[in-house]
Amino acid sequence: MGSLFSSSGDDLASRLGTSPWVLYSVAGFTFYAVLCSSLRFRRLRTMRKRLNYPDRESLSRMTNEDAQKIVYYLSIYEFPVLYDFSLRYAIFKTYAIDNIGNLLYRVSDLARPTEASKRYDDTQVLFASYVNFPPGSEALAKSVARTNFLHQPYRQCGKISNGDMLYVLFESMHEPVRWMRLYEWREMADMEVAAIATLWKYIGEMMDIDYRAELGKDQWKDGIEFMDDVAAWAAEYENRHLGPSPDIAKLGQVLVELMLSAYPSFSRAPGYKILMVLMGERMRHAFGFPEPGVVESVIAYSLLLTRKLFIRYLCLPRIVPATFISEPDPVTGRIKHYHFLKDPWYAPATFWARWGPEALFRRACGLKVAGDGGEAMLPDGFLFEDIGPRNEMGKGVEETARLAKAAQSKVSASACPFALPKKG
Repeated sequence: MGSLFSSSGDDLASRLGTSPWVLYSVAGFTFYAVLCSSLRFRRLRTMRKRLNYPDRESLSRMTNEDAQKIVYYLSIYEFPVLYDFSLRYAIFKTYAIDNIGNLLYRVSDLARPTEASKRYDDTQVLFASYVNFPPGSEALAKSVARTNFLHQPYRQCGKISNGDMLYVLFESMHEPVRWMRLYEWREMADMEVAAIATLWKYIGEMMDIDYRAELGKDQWKDGIEFMDDVAAWAAEYENRHLGPSPDIAKLGQVLVELMLSAYPSFSRAPGYKILMVLMGERMRHAFGFPEPGVVESVIAYSLLLTRKLFIRYLCLPRIVPATFISEPDPVTGRIKHYHFLKDPWYAPATFWARWGPEALFRRACGLKVAGDGGEAMLPDGFLFEDIGPRNEMGKGVEETARLAKAAQSKVSASACPFALPKKG
């Protein structure tokens, strides 16, 4: 059989006027590409079948628990890199809103280069907690409660408005959908879009965001309709509030410098130009950043297109999850952080984290690895009372616990938030 196959291949190669090895290589490459392309959609098909959301009509019965499961698999298996980056972008974009950016520059550690690294990672671990921990869990309630505790003084005095909170929620659910549509190997399916909107609506309710006050309604047929309504509202909100100011420009400069300083020095200049391209015209104007040139734009979009095609046709699906934070330690309750930006906040100093391939590369580039900074970086992980400015670390334990119970009581974890009451 082998000799027959070899003989047939040699004959075909001879007729085509090429080497048999070229023919075999092309056939092997084609088979591998078809295999990758076929397996790439397997996880989506399995998830859709297992949770039974085959069409748009079925999305109205999606529960908060199912929504979290779907978003979780998106973030650790399907799109871990760009999902994470799109959330970073979403958070950064909210800083261009006049009320949010000006307030952060005046009162937040984000505006201080020496403290910005911790505050940035604090925001990241809170957002990771919203996705990682299922509705109804103590860890999710505590993560939302800590957010509410840190925002509480500013909401009570009117410095953070209900509209500001809704806009941050909108960007957090909208940007991942937009980034996957533009830059990932596939766009999100309706089930996944609905899941993101459903999960963030649940988080928003735990944060006491009043949807009716901004949107004029509090009932929708599914997550997609909810996202569409918030998107229409957000467009008007941006027209009124997304604009330049000296404080926002200074805040943007600090944060861009922080992000670039987390990468090797040789990559910072081209990284800055690519960042300017991806930021978009409105954000560049709001932060006062320069316009990129045509060459930078072509390079940035070409790299993204190449990555998209490479993953789509030449990469087998991820089988090892991209873990951003751990489960709470059963004894101490501490949660470890595996994806710090610049300083290794809450990152465990394991042998692999300090001497593995990525760590060796970071060392060679003069960047920090887990364990650098000692106990000040809390390498055993964080408790939620560690999240926030240094002067708030360890404070508000009782208040955070009270807010956690209040947040859990606001909405049922297993509820179908878009199931409309029956008439009659």
